[in-house]
Amino acid sequence: DQQQLSRDYSTGIRLAFAEMKKAGLPAPQLSTVETDGSAATVRSALQAIQGDASQVGLLGAVGEGLALASVAESAQMKLDIAHVAPWLADPQMDDNPRLFALFASREEQIRYVLKTLSVVGVHELGLVYPSQQHADALQAGMTAIAGRLQLKTRNLVVPKGKDISTFAAQLPANAPMFLMFMGGAIELALFTQGLGQRGTQRYLMCLSDVDTNTFLQLNPGKSVPVIFTDVVPNPHTSKLPVVRSYRTALQRLFDEAPTPVSLAGYLAGRYAATVLSAAGTGASRAKVLAEFQRRRPLELDGWHLAFDAHGRASSFVSQTMLNTRGNFVG
Repeated sequence: DQQQLSRDYSTGIRLAFAEMKKAGLPAPQLSTVETDGSAATVRSALQAIQGDASQVGLLGAVGEGLALASVAESAQMKLDIAHVAPWLADPQMDDNPRLFALFASREEQIRYVLKTLSVVGVHELGLVYPSQQHADALQAGMTAIAGRLQLKTRNLVVPKGKDISTFAAQLPANAPMFLMFMGGAIELALFTQGLGQRGTQRYLMCLSDVDTNTFLQLNPGKSVPVIFTDVVPNPHTSKLPVVRSYRTALQRLFDEAPTPVSLAGYLAGRYAATVLSAAGTGASRAKVLAEFQRRRPLELDGWHLAFDAHGRASSFVSQTMLNTRGNFVG
């Protein structure tokens, strides 16, 4: 259910490794492991990796449910392997010594949004889950975040078999004014279509799981203000040398438009390649894990990574608003 995220993120990672090879640096072999998102296929994939000593680390698991399941299942299997830069905003596993999360957590993103909305006084936040599966995966983490932020929340879960746009059109009149959508671009577009039909003003917030390019191609509902957060600089306009390198390489090797998710993948790939180079050619799984566990601060051409006490290497968050006229602000 997060194929576009997976595609963009892996594109960025492959781009970083291709640059590494072009520079003449030793680059490990990248293997792709696909699952259908079910617990059984995640377990099967990890069992195959466990039995293959040539696989020395897991890089860039996408999306959130898969990343959480991979870390949890690995611990249960006693698979002693590094989980490097998964696309994971949920902070519930940040203290895992085998997890190396690079980007701002969901809590940091929510704090940023609430800070910018503080002038209007947000007292309650509606959490919209596009399915019970999403709610089961994310609700525990969101409950903990709400407690730390002293924020009142109300869960709104789309029932199985019900169309998301219909659910949005039938929201109760007392639904919170500010809604945080906990799904991807397709589900978000359907939800905004329903809100647009309803005609009741609500402010819709979504985190870095939503790619704005994909969202805008899906005929989202008109007159619904949507606030997007990103955990990397603007891939189109940032003047950081690392972002300029990303844009140049992306155009040369893939001929694709920049996106925040593929830029995040590129940064993840650059980080992983740097640490793997320090571990040395032919390093064992244990040595690779030990090298990542040093958690050394790095600078990637202007992009700083330094793991904090919570276990994340970056707290960068930016925000863009799609206003009721269909224009991006911020």
